[in-house]
Amino acid sequence: YNEYKSYLRSMTLQQFFAECKYGARHAEWHVLEDLYNHKLWHQLTIGVLKYIKKGPNNPGHLSDVFNIFVSEFDHRISPLALASIGLIVCDDIDADKRIDFLNNLETKVSNHKEAKIKIKAKVGTLKIDKGDLGEIEDLIKVLEEMVDSLGEVTPVHGSFYELCAKYYKVKGDYNNFYADSLRYLGCIDIGDLTPKQQQEHAFHIGLSALLGDKVYNFGELLAHPLLDALRVACPWIVELLQAFNRGDMNKLEALQPQWKQQPDLARNEVALKQKCALLGLMELTFNKASSNRSIPFAEVAESVKLPIGEVELLVMKAISLNLVKGSIDEVDKVVNLTWVQPRVLDLQQIGEMNKRIQEWAKCVDQTVKDIESQIPELLCN
Repeated sequence: YNEYKSYLRSMTLQQFFAECKYGARHAEWHVLEDLYNHKLWHQLTIGVLKYIKKGPNNPGHLSDVFNIFVSEFDHRISPLALASIGLIVCDDIDADKRIDFLNNLETKVSNHKEAKIKIKAKVGTLKIDKGDLGEIEDLIKVLEEMVDSLGEVTPVHGSFYELCAKYYKVKGDYNNFYADSLRYLGCIDIGDLTPKQQQEHAFHIGLSALLGDKVYNFGELLAHPLLDALRVACPWIVELLQAFNRGDMNKLEALQPQWKQQPDLARNEVALKQKCALLGLMELTFNKASSNRSIPFAEVAESVKLPIGEVELLVMKAISLNLVKGSIDEVDKVVNLTWVQPRVLDLQQIGEMNKRIQEWAKCVDQTVKDIESQIPELLCN
């Protein structure tokens, strides 16, 4: 194998073409050679990207394609395209040489900010994989400044948010992992992910939504098509997310045999139940008309399945987290809530809001009729 690699390194480009045209993908190489000979650099770039995305014929093949072929015209193509090619090729290089390869690649695109962001983000990802977390936080800060300076969302934002999400996942920071994972999904086409990758992303984002102590908005995740990957592979976590979104304590208890099998969820049982109760309070408040949000302790207790004695602490917790606003009447055992934190609504919640709008419209219509009926009397007076 080593002798063959040495033979490849000593090849001229024409010899490399001849070698590849006798391989399994010979038809593609006839096209690539023709584009190269006619100096059609844009079409050649697209052809090379298409070729390498299919993967190597054997280990190290893509590395040879880059070093022998692409290096002949890398100065003639877009730096961003060159970075994209290099990032795919990187995965076909020996693990201990990948960071050096990327550092060399970065020198070739040093004047192109977006290309540098993609390469630096990949370097950060490789360091995380090696367990080298020491410089990642500083790297994220540098990349954040570079990304912010772009002024608009571009495809390279996905590379940055992917790095952030991976770092926060390793650190066990559920809140930031959830936020950056959603940002990452907003920058990519999920069709580019394999079914297995979609399931893994959906599962870990779902877990972070449940375990994050600052995540009380599940609507955006529940509406995302990525979640379809879990509906067959792991339907209970989708049901659990829906239960939390509604603050449904009964459903939480019904799904306990499933979620108790997941170690992270089992370890945080108390926190999960408190979070579901808080979401139940938000849902109860949301479903009340703004003119009817004086809620007895007993009604809150029944809704969130807590003893009446714990209702006051629950409401205080919700107010401190800015989930609701209002006051507690300890004498009359009533909670007066004036505001609930806005959330992305599911179809059922939108239906409830529609009913309330219709009721409000009826009240307005009745008020107009009452005023109109009194107009003659007012004119006489």
